Amino acid sequence: MPDLPVDAVADLALVLARAEAAGRLDPDDAALADRLLAGLRDEWRDLQGAARADLGRIAAPLRARRDALDGAVESRRVHPRPLREVLGDLGAHALRPGQDRPILAALAGADSLVVMPTGSGKSLCFQAPAFASGGLTVVVSPLIALIQDQHDRLAAAGLPVGMVTSLQSAAANREAIAHIAAGDVRLMLCAPERFAHEAFTRALQANPVDLLAIDEAHCVSQWGHDFRPEYLQLGRLRDLLAPRAVMALTATATPRVSEEIIRQLGLADPVTVRTGFDRPNLSLDVIRLDGRGAVARKWAALEAGLGAGDGTPAIVYCGTRAATEEVAEGLAARGFRAVGYHAGMADAERIRAQEAFMSGDADVIAATNAFGMGIDRADVRGVWHWSIPTSLEGYYQEAGRAGRDGAPARAVLLAMRADLGRLIRFANQGGADGGDPRIARDRAWTAYRAITGYVESEGCRRQAILDHFGDPGTGRPEGRCCDVCDPLPPDARPPVSAARTAPSPPAAADVVLDGADADMFERLRAWRRDRADGKPAYTVCADRALRTIALERPRDEASLLGISGVGPAFVERHSESLFALLGDAA
Repeated sequence: MPDLPVDAVADLALVLARAEAAGRLDPDDAALADRLLAGLRDEWRDLQGAARADLGRIAAPLRARRDALDGAVESRRVHPRPLREVLGDLGAHALRPGQDRPILAALAGADSLVVMPTGSGKSLCFQAPAFASGGLTVVVSPLIALIQDQHDRLAAAGLPVGMVTSLQSAAANREAIAHIAAGDVRLMLCAPERFAHEAFTRALQANPVDLLAIDEAHCVSQWGHDFRPEYLQLGRLRDLLAPRAVMALTATATPRVSEEIIRQLGLADPVTVRTGFDRPNLSLDVIRLDGRGAVARKWAALEAGLGAGDGTPAIVYCGTRAATEEVAEGLAARGFRAVGYHAGMADAERIRAQEAFMSGDADVIAATNAFGMGIDRADVRGVWHWSIPTSLEGYYQEAGRAGRDGAPARAVLLAMRADLGRLIRFANQGGADGGDPRIARDRAWTAYRAITGYVESEGCRRQAILDHFGDPGTGRPEGRCCDVCDPLPPDARPPVSAARTAPSPPAAADVVLDGADADMFERLRAWRRDRADGKPAYTVCADRALRTIALERPRDEASLLGISGVGPAFVERHSESLFALLGDAA
């Protein structure tokens, strides 16, 4: 992708924005603007193909703004700032591939469609022009966690940012709306539902809106994997807010979805950026598990992968809330510092689990797809899917949360044929997000065929993903590619079968406790609640381990470590307290 003249476009946009804020274009700035426009014409002549077309789309609104400044201008615009200065404030000392075009388009006043993979820096595409221009930027996102995270980071840097969300108090939202109306905010973050509130839209309309940015724009498409009916209302925001430019951003748009985004949002001849979907540092594995003993082999594969030296931090995505709880408890029982996260948990419990993973107090989080959108932990070394997800787009978006720091990372899909029943039921129901029932049903079955085709393919996993997203490039892995191109070494594969071994006698934890042992088990449960300190009880250890402790009454660390579900971390944190309890009961 040939470079565009970033400095020349940014300088011209700055001159024009400065004049718009002042209400006039003085002779010196007029001469400078004309020289810069002439220079852009020369640059345009030297470019070819898509780069030439992109520069033409960016230069056209700049020329129109220059001409408009020959007349009187009335504006509530603030004084703009140089792009390089703003990039420094945002910690971006160099632009990544693909970021230049949408940033320049926004500064110029041109529409853009940005399709860049998770972790590639889409947020900078609207944050940089927001603080460099003289008007207001409105960012619409369905992800409250992402809104909160972006707001807090930008506010901590001293930048004029605001947000209005359902998680804030009514008083905090009223204060944010007052700041918008007063012109004190340059970047406003909100969810699409906010536009139903008249006071909010009136405050936005009191400002000149330079950019309307629609994040997760695939939600506007009924052919997207995460269609949201409320997103269909966003097309009217162009009439409501009269922004100079609209920017649509997504990580997971196929060519068909991209076309619908352009149509639904009314993007006018947009500058389109598709940086490619390959994640070179990510290895892609599908482990197919069928037949007798499949569940045991599934656990063996997950335990071996997470237990490797570079296996954590990791996210394990589960298809249901029940599976999430089962996996979280199973991992804790196997000695991992694991927590669970799903939408059915109480808000406080869910927040504690998220904070534990983000802070490093937990190494693994088992979660439904409710976790991860907008969660920025760059050092995740593995994303595992405990069950087959409902779409290839959703799978790759979730897998992309591994290795955002650029270091080697894994994405592993543990695939069992038993998962297909759940996927078929989902497809028959036409998905779960409304819209036209016929389109929803067709979309769900199209997604089913894509994800099952990926699982069953005998070809390169990386290439299959690139083909699905219409990426004409060739994958260039930095290390291992996938299980097809670079099969796992024998010691990293799950056992061929766990079903042919002789049945073992019941473990101590499977025995029904009575008398003093039952009493001890209840005392241990109370002890565990206290040690959990408000976190889910299984983060300390599972019931199975407690039953064994109640029966065997270990007296030293060696015997304690011999109990299934007790690992070194448990011994380090809890053994002293546990031995005191067991000693008191002796």
